[in-house]
Amino acid sequence: MKKEREKKKFFKNKIQMVSYIIIFIICIILFIVIGSIDFDKLEESDAIKFNNIYNNVSKDNLYQFATSTDVLNIIQGRSGIVLLGFPENEWTKYYAYYLDEVAKRVGITEINYYDFLRDRENSNGTYETIINHLNNYVPTNDLGIQNIQAPTILIVKNGNILLYDDEVSYIKGDIKPDEYFTKDNINMFEENLELVLNEYLGV
Repeated sequence: MKKEREKKKFFKNKIQMVSYIIIFIICIILFIVIGSIDFDKLEESDAIKFNNIYNNVSKDNLYQFATSTDVLNIIQGRSGIVLLGFPENEWTKYYAYYLDEVAKRVGITEINYYDFLRDRENSNGTYETIINHLNNYVPTNDLGIQNIQAPTILIVKNGNILLYDDEVSYIKGDIKPDEYFTKDNINMFEENLELVLNEYLGV
């Protein structure tokens, strides 16, 4: 009877042991599978995030989100193409679309997008430094205050400003973007942009 009990007890432990081994193997497999997942790829790319904000721009757009520090670094000696704007500004989406289209056409691979609205409202220190560096380009209001207006395209090569375009930000009155951007205006805008972008590329 004692031997039978020991046998029974041993058999129960063996089942538990096999169960534990199976659970352990499953855990190892899960660990390997989870470890092989590239979570960076699972996150939305900047292009998709940008398309979610400006859905008139294609999902394979060239936009990368930039901070005020990124833009300042470009101005202080690096190279980069920057769209400065914010979603609440209806004109920005038109600049975003045409800039992306022309940039792709000439072979640009990246455009920085800087939503400066909050920094402007909070008088962010880095934003103010950007203003100081661009004081020959940034408009001054009736109170003598300089502020970047939306939309603006900034193209810098090795710290040299090739383009500072905020032309449509001055448009006042009842004219809407789709009324302003006629075929002729679009062609002129894209041709001028293409010239500067080719200069940026050294073409």
